[in-house]
Amino acid sequence: MKNVLEAALDYQAKGFSVIPVGSDKKPLINWKEYQNKRATPEEIKEWIEKYPAMNIAIVTGRISGIVVVDIEKGGSSEGYPPTVTAKSGGGGVHLYYKHPGYEVPNGARVKELTDIRGDGGYVLAAPSVSDKGEYEWIISPDDSDFSDWPVWITKTADTKENSNKKWLLGKDGVSEGSRNETAASFAGKILSNMDPILWESLGWDQLLNWNSKNTPPLSERELRSVWNSIKRLHAQSSKTQARNTPQIKYGKGKAIVKCFTDIQSVPISWLWQGRIALGKLTMVAGDPGLGKSLVTATLAAHVSKGYAWPVDQSIPPTGDIILISAEDDPADTIKPRLEAAGADCTRIHVVEAIQEEVADAESESGQHMFSFKRDIATLGDLLSSLPNCRLVIIDPISAYLDNADSNNNSDIRGLLAPLAELASKHKVAIILVSHLNKNSGGNASYRVMGSLAFTAAVRTAYIVTKDKENPERRLLMPLKNNIAKDKTGLAYSIVEAENGQPVIAWESEPVEITTEEALAFSQSTEQHTATDEAVDFLIDLLAKGPVKADEASKEAQKIGISSKPLRNARGKLGIKPKKSSSFEDGFWEWKLPEDALKTEDALPKEVGALEQARHLGDTPKTRLDSFIDSLGLEVEKDKKIVDNTPPKLAE
Repeated sequence: MKNVLEAALDYQAKGFSVIPVGSDKKPLINWKEYQNKRATPEEIKEWIEKYPAMNIAIVTGRISGIVVVDIEKGGSSEGYPPTVTAKSGGGGVHLYYKHPGYEVPNGARVKELTDIRGDGGYVLAAPSVSDKGEYEWIISPDDSDFSDWPVWITKTADTKENSNKKWLLGKDGVSEGSRNETAASFAGKILSNMDPILWESLGWDQLLNWNSKNTPPLSERELRSVWNSIKRLHAQSSKTQARNTPQIKYGKGKAIVKCFTDIQSVPISWLWQGRIALGKLTMVAGDPGLGKSLVTATLAAHVSKGYAWPVDQSIPPTGDIILISAEDDPADTIKPRLEAAGADCTRIHVVEAIQEEVADAESESGQHMFSFKRDIATLGDLLSSLPNCRLVIIDPISAYLDNADSNNNSDIRGLLAPLAELASKHKVAIILVSHLNKNSGGNASYRVMGSLAFTAAVRTAYIVTKDKENPERRLLMPLKNNIAKDKTGLAYSIVEAENGQPVIAWESEPVEITTEEALAFSQSTEQHTATDEAVDFLIDLLAKGPVKADEASKEAQKIGISSKPLRNARGKLGIKPKKSSSFEDGFWEWKLPEDALKTEDALPKEVGALEQARHLGDTPKTRLDSFIDSLGLEVEKDKKIVDNTPPKLAE
């Protein structure tokens, strides 16, 4: 670890303004001038000679190009974008963001136990040791770039201690005569502390909950009028601040050019000839319940054992596989499926979490879910440790965007470009699993969930859909292939292996219809309404227990479920937002009532979403089957007519 002098000189070289402070965190010099100029290396060395036991602080604001969110121990970092992060001496957290270019007031309070260190402020930095403890980097400036300053933090910050008195006094409800005024204050508080995408789904519910405590409650029409009025003010405030934000001006750059005479042509290397390339990104997209995860498990089995691919019978290069999965449990779902597919599990590695580099066991946030923003370098290190890795599977891609806007082309290109470089560097095929949106007709490329940048970034893409002649038969159809001649589609069914797990049974002949023809049937036979889709989603999401309300809303939005059908689905299932007893910090949570699936309006469990109601690949019960079962009748079915699944493949 660097000593104070080495650290101070390093910070100075990075463009930070640094000052000497004591163990009591007070400056040892008149430091105001260093808000406008940076100390020289000579000055820093003089300070060390004069104050051998000094600590080092970084002056925040425009001079250093940073703003810091200072979260004391016991405060929550929930909702803040990931960025350069340090542990403070008192056990809190410092989140370092890029200065936005306009003045950010120092000392402004964002929420309880959370302040801003902006223009005119400073923070102690590693390896300083205050009276309360040592400062250490969790994610250092060497490991990550500073994330952009979130505009909503400035909007939320409040320098007047008494500004929240009105809503605090009325948070448990008020009587007639002060309801409208308090509703406006409470609405403002909700909107200030919430991402705009959650205003309608979560914020409105909180205001309704507050209104239920009033004596008597305001009518929903009157409450909605107050809510819409305050919401317009907040939206206008955000637009005004964005317009007033100075634009960053860049100096003249220099093009890096290479003549093609100096570039040696090399052939594309293939994991699956003509379909999945090594060193490139590939996407597999489809609606829930069609077997996308089973397909990727089968691909992993082929690569781990060198099994011949279906149809063309080409042999893949044998090697290791890295699996990053957010939807299935490794022990009770993923491994049994891999075993059913005949995989060599000694070659397959699952990333369970990313261990953060913290200095002591008392630090809070020791692990986090894999993130495209933060952990590409970590994935690169893992690939370096597995030189024979041939395949990386990320399922689903939407789980690892780390609050990036999945519909923003620029955001998605920025996340996927480093991933593509990683694939090229390590010569691995990276398969991204995604969902489809509800669009129908037109170009099939528009069916992939989120920005078109997803489809643009990959070299090959495939869509999983049902066969129009036999819905139990699945089709894997080419959506894009710009590095080889377009291939025909593939067909498969899901059968039961000896261990009782579902497994893919590929057909030996290619599929000749076009992707558009295959999707046309899928679109025309879709029976679920938007509310039905939301009901299925909530049953899946809440089946294992309560989920934070804001997380549930964000997950719904990721797969194209808007706030209105989500709200209707909650009403169908009887889900009411409650202050959490399951999570710290008093989060709002959604919990599935025990009798949710027994209500007349809710879908029967047998026809709910595939992943929770039954193992992937089991034949679903129809409503008629469920009705017959409920009567206790046994119905003999002619297997020759009904069972269209192909015979089980030989081991």
